[in-house]
Amino acid sequence: MSDRIERELELEASIDAVWSAVISDGWLAEEVDLDLWPGGDARFRSGESEKIGWIEDVCPPAGDLARLTFWWAADDEPATRVELTIEDIAVDAGRSTRLRVVETRPLDLLDLVGTPLPGPGGVTYGPALVAA
Repeated sequence: MSDRIERELELEASIDAVWSAVISDGWLAEEVDLDLWPGGDARFRSGESEKIGWIEDVCPPAGDLARLTFWWAADDEPATRVELTIEDIAVDAGRSTRLRVVETRPLDLLDLVGTPLPGPGGVTYGPALVAA
């Protein structure tokens, strides 16, 4: 997988309708089971394929914006981060909705490095994730 995959769709539907489609069965996978709160479980099944993960952030439709961010992986594949942003946009014929999907590189492409941490007795070095 490349470092980043990004797609945008313009849909003739309301933010609420697009949100409902994204979190329901059919769009992300044939069967979708999401605990819609940060840290909640995420499960996606299509045929014999299954991806599992967790919810990083969820902002249901409020005004002209909604967002869902989660991590997922199939079996022993590296996990990827998926961010879905849904926003109301103005178009010539009135209003429309933009759905932006960004999937970023797996965790195994990140380096674990030491970060200086101040504390009693002086500076120590602890782990921190940074992009490779």
